[in-house]
Amino acid sequence: MEKKCKLAMLSSCIALSMSAQINLSGRVVDASTGRGIEGASVRIQHTTAGCATNPDGEFTITNLKDGSYTIVASCLNYSAVSIPIDQSRSDMTISLEPTSYALNPVVVTGTGTYHRLKDSPSPVEVISGKAIRDADPSSFLNALTRLVTSASISTQNSTMYFNGLPDKYVLILVDGKKMAGDNSGSIDYDRIDLDAIKRIEVLSGASSALYGSDAIAGVINIITEGAKSPFSVSSNTRISSHQRVSEGLTAEAKGGKLSSVTHYNYRHTGGWQLSPFEINSKGEKVETKKQAVYKGYSHNATQNLNYDVTDRLRVGIEGTIFISDNSRFDSYDYDNRHQTYTIGGSARYLLPMKASYIDASINTTNFRSWYDYNKDTKTHKKGDEVLAKNQTYTEAKLSGVFRLHESNTLFAGANYVYESLKPTEPSQMLNDEIQHVYTLAAYVQDEFKLWNSLSLVGGLRYVYNEKFKGVVTPKANAMYRLGDFSIRAGYAAGFHSPTLQQMYVISDNRGRITIGNPDLKAEKSNYYNINLEYINRWITVTASVFQNDLRDKIETKIVDLTQEDKDNGIVRKAEYHNVGKARVRGINAGINVRPLTGVALGVSYNYNHARNISDDTWLERSIRHSGNFFGNWNHTWDNYTLNVNINGRYQGTRWSKSYGDSPAFQTWDITTRHTFRLRSVILEPSLGVENIFNYRDDRPYNSNYATLTPGCSVVASLVIRFRQ
Repeated sequence: MEKKCKLAMLSSCIALSMSAQINLSGRVVDASTGRGIEGASVRIQHTTAGCATNPDGEFTITNLKDGSYTIVASCLNYSAVSIPIDQSRSDMTISLEPTSYALNPVVVTGTGTYHRLKDSPSPVEVISGKAIRDADPSSFLNALTRLVTSASISTQNSTMYFNGLPDKYVLILVDGKKMAGDNSGSIDYDRIDLDAIKRIEVLSGASSALYGSDAIAGVINIITEGAKSPFSVSSNTRISSHQRVSEGLTAEAKGGKLSSVTHYNYRHTGGWQLSPFEINSKGEKVETKKQAVYKGYSHNATQNLNYDVTDRLRVGIEGTIFISDNSRFDSYDYDNRHQTYTIGGSARYLLPMKASYIDASINTTNFRSWYDYNKDTKTHKKGDEVLAKNQTYTEAKLSGVFRLHESNTLFAGANYVYESLKPTEPSQMLNDEIQHVYTLAAYVQDEFKLWNSLSLVGGLRYVYNEKFKGVVTPKANAMYRLGDFSIRAGYAAGFHSPTLQQMYVISDNRGRITIGNPDLKAEKSNYYNINLEYINRWITVTASVFQNDLRDKIETKIVDLTQEDKDNGIVRKAEYHNVGKARVRGINAGINVRPLTGVALGVSYNYNHARNISDDTWLERSIRHSGNFFGNWNHTWDNYTLNVNINGRYQGTRWSKSYGDSPAFQTWDITTRHTFRLRSVILEPSLGVENIFNYRDDRPYNSNYATLTPGCSVVASLVIRFRQ
């Protein structure tokens, strides 16, 4: 009898436990056709629960605690739907209406808090993953210049320029975490896997109040895709001229509380010449085998694991490794080899208050570079491997978003950064010791919304750096909305910490010596902008004017040579100093129209008046005029979708005092993408032509090239996706 009572009690407990859980399942369908929508996001608002629909549009969400929730279903090219639920349901049908206008995505980069794009007090430009797939670019930098008018690439060292300033003044983030590890001041952008990108958020102007050092010209935040399916594997192969090959593999799995995403990408190029000539030391044109783009390859692997400890707490770990190598036999005595690894962890806890949470993360990046000698020299033998750079960057962050009221959100946090740089043979230290620096920061931002039309944001960051002590950077933004029309205005201070390289390294480049300066101060800026925007179902019009004033710019200053310097073969000696002032004034304008379902057209223009105030010259490698155009047509017949995309880019003269101006040019690209849905398998072949009109800058080697394109090239790719 006692055993029967215990068994009955156990059964009752199990039944009670099961009754206290909510389980949901059903389909997400196209409201106009009734067909299931694959890849739609289905999530429970203010929890970590969610999934993506399978090829038939089906979804399942289980083990929700008893209570009231809101389920949100959304998908690209459809209007999102929110449905309240308070009990289990197994027969849900969620219909999404197709839309002919661009979505109003959620963005986070402008204020550090989540807003619909139209509601963001800071103007943010969003590049969707679909736009990137439609353009089918060869690399991240190629995607950026095709789709972001204010971005350009210097061909001298693959430096990205943004609104007139080089990328040392631009903070590059991946899911809100800084991409660290640079070579000559620029990160290797091939570390960014295009297949992993969900969207790119671009914030123009100084943003140091939220993001700290580097955010003087702007912030580019790359948001990656999380696991959406129980199991999915995809392959993306892309081939083009000059042995350009890219192979990407992605695997994702999601079961219970654990999810995993794995990415691997291999890239190879055979390199090419733009001209068979170069100018020798006598000013004569002579034949050469040197290449404008070197032969090379890279491997890039990323692993992300997330675990939902509860419906409010998610923890994750991530790791990446990137290896690249190039062959420069005809140009240099050595090849360049780079290796970067990153490892980190994160946690997010959703607070009981609506739209409130706490984030914590820690990440470490190590970047190393080698010179691999390919021939005998006076100092090295063929096969010698010389470590050229060894740099480590660690950052720990703690932040919280607190929804104090429907119209008031507080964002506050603190972070710690530790950087170190080891002396190497090519880069000696002033005292021949490992150099390191730590930085502590605290910041706060408050957002108010008044009368449903006026939004006000104010923020402040205090930074203490071990070397140059304290810096305060405030910000203020206001937005007024009247129907579909918005006007935004803002001010922000920015700063850029001197690097350990600039402070302590003595570098020697064939008798040209550059000496670090331990007394350098942080570079600072004041940024002002006004933005106008009009958005309705059929058209989006935006226009911005801005001014960015920089002071204490770090530049090299020529130092007189001593007799000993001359005896040692030194031909030039320079030191870093805070000597420069600059001002960039600019205009960004764009218009996108969506006249019919599946048809989109857009044109944008960027003007920069970037001047060195110190000597009244143009900023080095700045461009005054640039413009982009795109046209896209997308149509579906049953299980087949055709997408046709055209991109155009105009770029004006790039000014350079050191290397001579590069000429203006324009390029045009067309891509056709064909999607075949075969139950659980999707085949997506693509065929296109890059640089249709075959523009090629064929001036002699080592000119300040306008672009490195080899000319007109046919591009073919194939994506294969298997999803459970």
